[in-house]
Amino acid sequence: MYNLATTKSLIKKHQSFSLESNSKIFKQIFHLSLSALNIEDIRKFYESNFSCKVRRTTKSGKGLHIDFFGHQLTFVEVTPERHRQISEQNEHGSPLVHFGVALPYYLWCNLKERLETNQVEFCIKPHLKFEGEQHEHYVMFVKDPSGNAIEIKSFTHTNDWL
Repeated sequence: MYNLATTKSLIKKHQSFSLESNSKIFKQIFHLSLSALNIEDIRKFYESNFSCKVRRTTKSGKGLHIDFFGHQLTFVEVTPERHRQISEQNEHGSPLVHFGVALPYYLWCNLKERLETNQVEFCIKPHLKFEGEQHEHYVMFVKDPSGNAIEIKSFTHTNDWL
């Protein structure tokens, strides 16, 4: 529980600071919650392929909170009947519903090698996308054991990709 006096003091002290994503005072953490068919398979997949750390497991053992590149990724185990995946693709052939991370190129290459070593199947093989355009980037897609699509990309021209 937060100490109200301390919280008010902190807010007042930093009220003139922006809460933008690049703020040096407050780090905003993105959170995404997804369904899982088998929570243990999900844990193993993210730990072995992305070097993610489990931050919390629910008391029931059916929920998992993972540190995914500094952001919170939550999985809740559900029955196959409740697990609905949208398998449609957008106009570029990418899974319509997906999440991911943008990495520096050397980390993108390291992760590509790890996924290949671990024999993870690419649903979209590593390639250069939008060549010659401002948003040119290297991209690859994999799916976790529950079928959630994960995009891993590395922009070539800019760090200002938002």
